[in-house]
Order: sequence, then structure tokens, then C-alpha cells
Amino acid sequence: MRFRRHSPPPAIDAPRTRRLARDIGIVAGVAAAGFVAVWLWLAPSPIGGDDRRVPRLVGEDIAGAEQTLAALGYRARVDAARPNAAAPRGTIIAQDPPGGLALQAGRIVTIVPSAGPAEAPVPELAGLDVTLAARILGAAGLRVGAVDTVLDRSRAAGIVLGSRPSTGAGRVVGSTVDLIVTGELP
Repeated sequence: MRFRRHSPPPAIDAPRTRRLARDIGIVAGVAAAGFVAVWLWLAPSPIGGDDRRVPRLVGEDIAGAEQTLAALGYRARVDAARPNAAAPRGTIIAQDPPGGLALQAGRIVTIVPSAGPAEAPVPELAGLDVTLAARILGAAGLRVGAVDTVLDRSRAAGIVLGSRPSTGAGRVVGSTVDLIVTGELP
């Protein structure tokens, strides 16, 4: 009869497991260091230093915005005004950097004021039919206002003689232009 000898399981190669653990530790350490570096670079809040939060200036007037920025230690730069239908002239409509962002004192904050509603020039309408003149005004962003009739025997009825305001004058988009039109004799 033969006897089998039971032997213990083979020993685990200790140097191989140590190398694997070391490699995993290196990869985890590099990943953690990269995460911390990116977080520090992209973090919106300061970790140290003299950083403050930029105030939200949209809706304020230029003088008030400049005073607010000066009180916090920032420098204001006013850009060219841009048309805005909703904001009155001189009201801040945009800022860079935006409100709430951390920024060092002494840095520049750019503010953009409103130029008020956009204006459209009154087109040349003299000599046109009233319906055509109304379509041209609509294409320019304007509407027909009052229509005054003037008797003129030399022209057919319904021809535009002029407008108020006159050709080329700027009008706020959506406002009215009065027409002076030839009429018929009773």
C-alpha cells in the first residue's frame, strides 16, 4: 500500500506580491497628487492670500459700480456701451469676471454699460404707396403711427409725401413713425 504524503500548499512568492503592492501604491499616490494639483488650480475659492469675491454689478449704474469696486480694492475698466432693449442707458449689462468669483485685490474688473434700446433709421418713404411704406417700416423694426392726409391734385391718393421724424432720423426699434399721405378730394 502506498501512502501519499500531504504537502502544504506552495508558498506565495513574497517578492512578487511586494512589487505589486508597491506599484499599486505608486499609482494611487500619483493619482492623488494629480487630483490635488488640479483641484488647487481650478478651485474657485482661495486657499490663502488676499483674494475676495467680485460683487455682482449687473443692474447697477456706472458710478455706483465703480465705487463698489474701489471700496473692495479692484480697478474698474468701462467698456464701450452696447444697445440693450431691457436696460436703461448707463446701467451695467455685463461684467468680467462674473460676480461671485474669487479675485485678488488690485485686479481689473471690466464692466459693460447699456447704450439703451437700439435705434433704427427712418427709411426713405416719400413717393411710395402707403401699404408698401408700412411694410418697409415693419422691416426696419418700426411701426406706422398717425397718418395725416393732405389734399394734392397733382398726385394720386395714398402716396406718402413725407414722414415725422424725417428720413434718416434714429428711432427706438418698435416705436412709431407718422406718415403724411396724399388724400382724395371729397
